[in-house]
Order: sequence, then structure tokens, then C-alpha cells
Amino acid sequence: MTYLPPEAHALFERQHGVASIEQLEMCGLSRRQVEHLERNGALFNVLRGAYRSPSVPETELGRCAALCVARPGVAIAGPTAGRLHGFRRVSGDRRIHLIAQPGAQPATVDPRVVTYRTAAIHPHDVIARPDGIRVTSQPRTALDLARSLRFGDLVSVIEQAMHDGAASDAEMRAVAVDWVRRRPWVRRYLAALDCRLGGGAAESHPEVRVGRALRAAGVHGVVRQFRIELNGYGWAKFDLAVPRLRWAIEVDVFPTHEELAGAWSDRRRDDAATRLGWVVDRITRSRYESAFEDEIRSLTAQFHRLDRAAG
Repeated sequence: MTYLPPEAHALFERQHGVASIEQLEMCGLSRRQVEHLERNGALFNVLRGAYRSPSVPETELGRCAALCVARPGVAIAGPTAGRLHGFRRVSGDRRIHLIAQPGAQPATVDPRVVTYRTAAIHPHDVIARPDGIRVTSQPRTALDLARSLRFGDLVSVIEQAMHDGAASDAEMRAVAVDWVRRRPWVRRYLAALDCRLGGGAAESHPEVRVGRALRAAGVHGVVRQFRIELNGYGWAKFDLAVPRLRWAIEVDVFPTHEELAGAWSDRRRDDAATRLGWVVDRITRSRYESAFEDEIRSLTAQFHRLDRAAG
């Protein structure tokens, strides 16, 4: 009787319950033995060249891994890659999106799989994960999402890609360099990069939304993630700031700001900033959710007051 060797069990555990026929052969199984295990229900053939262990339920990650191990020329891309990276504002399209070079052979009849072919994909655009999944890099994923995201959501995804992946502006632009004849979605991507505020990458979508709204209201000189050393507190980062006016805006939409420890830390930081001559305004979660436009008008009026006072 044929059994799965320990190496195969370890492989299935690492790759979300799936493995390619070539990988199983490397674990010591012959193709005939693999077919025998399939007939006996010890393996399920989920894709030509890929098998799943019946002890592991089918998941999106498992489907991604099966496609990658069975089709070496493809990578997970688009909305699927966005979900794998944990990007916010990604669409609810639950199909598996693939990207491949024109000569690759990602053939599958599964209607849940969408394949996009392009020569404008390079090895440095793809990350090979230890679980068998190949996924487009964060900058490349952000570029591809420009096809489907609304502009404000695209700006937010770009900020997250830069923050989570520690990507520079130059690296974010480099993924679009192959598109000599700019397509509309590539132009949208570059326009989203062009409209970014200065400073570090935004850490949340509300921060992006507030920054864009302030700029649209005529508030100029705003930068993100402004780092400052506060006497008696230490180093701090303001979500948004106009350094020329010593004015900071904190977007307190996360529950930690409402907890005792978080509120106490916020007060300590605000007191330290005030001693240095800074003015700190905070947008609470309730005001962000129920009175966003009123908050932006109030902040805009504050900007003009401080600007006049500064001469």
C-alpha cells in the first residue's frame, strides 16, 4: 500500500494543503503512486498537475498555491494580490487574478480564475513566498489595481504600499516605466502619485481622506507623518502637520484613542507639543463618521487663523 511520506505531509502543511506532481516526485513518490493515492481518496486532483490533501479544506490561499505550483509562469495579481498584501479599499471580486508573460501556459477552465497577459512584467515585480505562492510586489499590485479602484481608494492603496513595503516614490513610479504609450489606468496611477502630500506614507485611509480634503479646501503646506522630538515625551509623529505654522492634525479613528491608556498618552503628547508652541487638533472617530465636512471646514478656518497670525 502507498502512503504519503513525511516530506509530503510537511509540503502540504506549508503550502495550504496543495502540492504539484513534480514536488510530490521530489518527496519520493512516483506518478503511478500518486495516481493510486488519488484513486483511494488520499489525494484530490484540483488542477492539472496539482493535488490537494483531503485533510485540508479548500481556501483562497490554497487555490492560489495550487495555481502557482502547477503553473510556474504565473503570479497572483490584481485584487487577489491586494488581498494577500492586506491592502485596504480592495474590491470584493473573489476570483483568482493571475498575471503571466504572453508565452506562459496558465490554461485553466475554472471560471473563478482570470488571467491577464502582458510582457510588462519582470522578475523583480514578483515575490516568491515560502508557501508556494508567487504574488506581484506591493508597488506592482498598486499599479494593477489602478484598473479597478476609484481614485481616492487608489491613492490610499498607494500610501499603504509605500508604508507597508517601505517603497520609495521612485520605486512606485518604476513599475509604470514599461508603459510607453500611457493607458488611462496608468495615467490615473501616475496622477495618484503626483497628488500625494509630502512626508511619510499615510498609515490609514482616514488619514488619506482628511489630507486630500484639506488640500481641496485650500490648506497648503500639509505633510504626512511629521516626526518631531517633544521635550518630556520623546519622539512623536503627527498624522498631518503644517510645520511652518506649528500646527498638527491627528486623525483618531482607532478605538485605542478612546481607551484610558491611549487617551492619557495623547494628552501627554499634546501637552508636550503645546509647550513647544504647537497647536494640535484632533478628529475623533464619531466626528469623522458623522460630521466629516464640518470638521474639514473647522480645520480650514483654523488654518487661516494661524496663517494670518503668522503674518
